This record gives sequence, structure tokens and C-alpha cells, in this order.
Amino acid sequence: MAGSLLLTSGLLVAQAPAAAAAGIVTDLGVVAKRGGDVVARGSKVFVAADDRIVVASLDGQPISTISGLSGAVALAAPDSSRKVYAALRDSNEVIEIDTATVTITRRIDLTAYPCPSTLTQSHSRLWIGYGCGEPGEGGVVGLVLSETTPTPVRVGPGTTQPPLVAVAGDTLVAGEPGVSPATVRVYDISTTPATPRGEIRGDANGLPPLRDLAITEDRSTALSALADTHQFDAWDTTTLTQARAYNGSGSSEHGVPTAVAASPDGAYVVGGWNSSAGDSAKLVVYDATTAEVIYEADHQGKALVAGSIAFYGTLTWAVLQEPDTGRMHLWRLPPSPYHSSTLTLTAPSEATALKQVTFSGRLTLSTGSLPGVQTLELYRWLPDGTSRPYQEITTAADGTYEFTDTPPSSGTFAYQVFWPGNSWFRGRGASATVTVALYQPVLTVNGPATGVVGERLEFSGTFGADGVVFPPTTIVVVRKVVSPDGTVTSKALAKVAPAADGSFGFTDTPTTSGQHTYTVRLVGNSVIEPANTSHVVTVLQPTA
Repeated sequence: MAGSLLLTSGLLVAQAPAAAAAGIVTDLGVVAKRGGDVVARGSKVFVAADDRIVVASLDGQPISTISGLSGAVALAAPDSSRKVYAALRDSNEVIEIDTATVTITRRIDLTAYPCPSTLTQSHSRLWIGYGCGEPGEGGVVGLVLSETTPTPVRVGPGTTQPPLVAVAGDTLVAGEPGVSPATVRVYDISTTPATPRGEIRGDANGLPPLRDLAITEDRSTALSALADTHQFDAWDTTTLTQARAYNGSGSSEHGVPTAVAASPDGAYVVGGWNSSAGDSAKLVVYDATTAEVIYEADHQGKALVAGSIAFYGTLTWAVLQEPDTGRMHLWRLPPSPYHSSTLTLTAPSEATALKQVTFSGRLTLSTGSLPGVQTLELYRWLPDGTSRPYQEITTAADGTYEFTDTPPSSGTFAYQVFWPGNSWFRGRGASATVTVALYQPVLTVNGPATGVVGERLEFSGTFGADGVVFPPTTIVVVRKVVSPDGTVTSKALAKVAPAADGSFGFTDTPTTSGQHTYTVRLVGNSVIEPANTSHVVTVLQPTA
């Protein structure tokens, strides 16, 4: 039967933060004029800080530094990798960092494409915006990271400033920052070289200068932070027209748009603002579809570094900088699942030891959207409280899931499934207990109906008919003989150890005639109920 929802002490579910909570701001102990880009991978946070990369724990505390760098200004990391890539503007290279050891494992020379300053990554390809400020000498190149010595492939026209770049799947968007009018170019990167798909220009007058650029995971929408607009804009990457605006009132209530990012599931847009004086920052979370403001957080006395918004699990990160000194601080919002989820677990009404049982359930999101394929954690406990091996199970795209289990004994078994949630939905657990009955064997014995004194009789039998694998147990055979003169004798034959599939066999060589009854008893245990059956053989004297 399904039990009430519960979580063990080791399974903590993040709670939604209060509106306007400031989160945690940690001094990174570094002053830098350039950098501020941030990524989080492998339970670590990496912040580019000009001559170094500061590595912090998930609670925001600095734990390591990769020093001796020349112009670390941009970072990128794929979702499923233990690598982080950093653009070093002054040494004209990209470095590869192992997130586990926090060491540089590779250097890629970009001397032919100087001043690499922006990065984005999708799967095995890295896209780099480069340029040192000379007209026409900047642009975008792509690298295939699986190549031992990647050959840069140029994308799009020459620029003066290193373009902002963002990628999702086969779609790349790029735009030169700080120029007016600005243009965002859209490319199909499934081909080599990339195929231009068009330009996002806003209107006949073009776009205001770009401050940040992002793209949703489904490739359908580009997001821009534009100077002088007091809003963030969403652009359809197919029609190249505006889809919607966030904080579209046109007022300067929040300040100057500085950074924008899309949540990993595309449900939300996070926009970063600085006050016009540059002495306070705000992060605002919008519903991606309705543009409704869902969450806000403020911080006073520091400015948000342009483009510095990153996600990791249920955490949202940004980088702040003191306006006067350039000292960097890591800003971590409270665990930020803004909506709830529901997880059900339906257990079988009855179960039997050693027989497979099926469980089912569903993960649903409070917004009504489909959760997509999600990984659930499955925990199981034996009747004595001992943990069984941990498992992961996956849902279907609609959130439904199913798994099977084979209880190894009788008693009360506990089951718990847990979804840890993500950046936008609170995790949830569901539990159930199942009372498992002893396995009920069907004991059968086959043998001859007649026999002759002095000749061996062979018997076979089984107590398993379900493809079950049984633990070791014992078969006891007792032979009762009723002689022709009415004398009754009984004798226990040797004990028999059945095979794992429940089959067994034994033999006997009768020494007297009469009715021989072989009583076969399966010795029960904590898994199998005891069972008895018998087989009768009429034994005759040999003929002359």
C-alpha cells in the first residue's frame, strides 16, 4: 500500500526562497579589472579574474586558485563533462581545466585569432569571440575539441570587438557588443562552414548596443540585454522577430540591463540589472512565456558584472564587483526552485518473497508543463532496516515511471523515490511500505508407480514454477514401507539440497516388497513456506 510522503535525514529538499532574499555574497579576495565570468561544474564554482581563476565551493567559499594566467576573461563548460574552458585574452589561447583536480590539462593556441574574449560550448564544439579592437580583425571561430590539434573554423564577418556568442544544439547566435546599431546574427552550425540564417535587427534603426546575449536550450529563442531599453528582449530565431519583452514597461525601475540567461529547462529568464550609478544590483526571474516577475533579489554597494549569470542544480550564481576597487564577490542566491513538484509512488497491494513486483508513479510540475525525462533516486530497505543497493530510475517525458523489485525475503520492505529538483522546481520524495509474504511453493514429485526389490528407483521433483532463483534450502525424504504381512517400517533417507531453480532428485533401492510411500518435505525458512507431498511405489519381488 502507498505510504505517506517522507524523506530520510540524508535527503534534503530545497525550499523556495523568500522574495527579495539577498542570498550569500562571498569576498573572493581578488581585485581584477577584467573577467567576472562564472560557471559551476563538478560541485565547484569557477570565476575568471584576469590573472587567475578563483575556484569556490558550492557555499561560495574560495578553495583553490589557478594562477599565472594572462587575461582570463571568459569561461564555458558543457553540462555533462568534468572540463571547464577558459579564454586567455592576453596570451591568445584557450585552456582546458579538469574540474576534479583543478589543473590545466590542455592549451589551445589561438595566435591567429588574437584576444579571445567570449566563449560558449555545445557538446564537443567550443565557439570563441575574438578581437583586439582593430576594425575587421575580430570575429567568431569554432573548435572541435575532440581533435588533438583543433583547426579553428571562422564563422561570420569580421568585427572590431570580440562578439558575444551563445549556442544551443545546431544554432549559434553572435553579436558585437558596444556598437550602435547592433545586429545579432543567427547561424546553423550543423554545416561546416556554418550557414547564416539571418539577422536580428530589431527595426530599421537597428538594435541599441548589446550588453549580453543568450539562447534557450531548445534553440528557439535568443535573449538580449540591450543598453537604453530598460528591458530584456526575446527573439524568435526562425522569424528573427521579437517574441516578447521582460520588464517591458519601458521604465527604468530596475536600472540598466546588464546580464541575461535562460534556465536549463527554458521555463524562466533571469535578468541582471545595475543601478544607473553602478552601486547596486538586482536579479529578476521571469516566467519565460508570460514575462511575469516570479522572484527578485537585490544587493547594495556593488555592481553586477556583465554576462555573469550561471546555474548549477538549484543554485543561481552571479559575480559582483566593487565599483571603486574592482574587488570581486561571488553572489549565490538561495536555493531557487520557484515552483513545486509532486511525486507519487504506487506500491502493489500484495507481494510474495522471490517474486517480481511492479511499482509505478508520476512526477508532475505545478506549472502543468511536462517534466521531460528525469532521473529519480530509488532507496530500499530490508525488514531489519538494512539498506539495499542504491538505484537510479528514469521517468518518461510525461513524468510517469515504473520499476520492478524482487523482495529476497518476507517481512515489511520500505521503498522511497526522490527527485532532487532543479533550478526551478522543488524536489520531492514519495515512499511506500510493502508487506511481503513467504513464497508459497508447489511441491511435486515424479517417480515410478512400481518397482522391484533390489532395483534402484529414481525420483525427481520441483517446488519452483515461476523462474525464481531460490536461496539454499533442504528437502527431507522419509520412506514408509507396509509389507505384505502388514508390518510397517519407516526410515529417513539422506537429505537433499535442491538446485537454485527448485528442482531436486533422489534415489532408493528397496530391500523388501510392499507399498513404499515416500514423503517429501520442503524445510521452510524466512523466505519459503514449508511444504509436503508424497509418492507411492508398489514394490514386488523379482520374478524367477
